[in-house]
Amino acid sequence: MATVSMDRSVSGADGGARDFFEGYARDFDHIYDEGGKGAVARYIDTNLRKEMRLRFEKTFEALSPMKGRSLFDAGCGGGRYAIPAAKAGASQVLGIDFSRSMLDLARQKATAEGVGDVCRFELGDLLTYQVPEKSFDYAIAIGFFDYQKDPEAALRALCRAAKRRVFVSIPKRWHPLTPQRYIRYTFFRCYIRFYSKGEVEALAAKMHPKKTTIFDIGREYNLVLDFE
Repeated sequence: MATVSMDRSVSGADGGARDFFEGYARDFDHIYDEGGKGAVARYIDTNLRKEMRLRFEKTFEALSPMKGRSLFDAGCGGGRYAIPAAKAGASQVLGIDFSRSMLDLARQKATAEGVGDVCRFELGDLLTYQVPEKSFDYAIAIGFFDYQKDPEAALRALCRAAKRRVFVSIPKRWHPLTPQRYIRYTFFRCYIRFYSKGEVEALAAKMHPKKTTIFDIGREYNLVLDFE
C-alpha cells in the first residue's frame, strides 16, 4: 500500500520540517499550555488535539518506572516530555532536535523548573547523531515519525539507543482529520506522511523486539517495543 506523503521536491534534506518548526516553535509549544487561551483555542485543544494529551499519558505509562532510569528523546521540541521525565526522577535525559528555537525553549524551561542539571538538549538529527549503543533505558520520539522519509532507519536508530523500551507516536492514515493536516503542511511546504496499521506492524517486526504493543488512540498509533 503506498504511503501518503508530500512531493519530495520540498526544499532541504529534511523536507522543510526544520524551517517549519523554527518559525512555529513557540506557537506549537503553546498547545500544551493550560492557561492563557481563548474559547476557540481551548475548543481546538480539547476536541481536535485531544490525542496529544492522551499520547502524553500513554508515554509516561510506558516510561514507568522512571526514577533512576535514563531517557533519550528524539525530536524533543520544547522539552514537553524530557522535563517531566526529569521531574519524575530520571537519572539523565538527552533530547535532540534540529530546531534551535525549540532547543532554546527546552533549555529555558528545564532551568526554570529546576532540572537543568538532569536534562541535556543538543542540536542533532536522529539518523546522524552519535548515541552509544544501548546507552539509555528508554527512547522516545513523539510527533516525529510524521516527518520521516525513512521511518525504518529512524526506528532502528531509536532501538539501537534503548536497552529496555522504545515508545513512538505514528500518525494514522485513515482518519477524518488526516486530509486537513496534509493540506496544511503541504501549504507550508513541509514533508509529512501517514501510516496504516499494517505499516506500523511491519516496521515493528523489523526491529525484532521481545514484545510489541500498538495503541490506537484516534488519529494516531502509539507503538511500544520492549527489548527486555
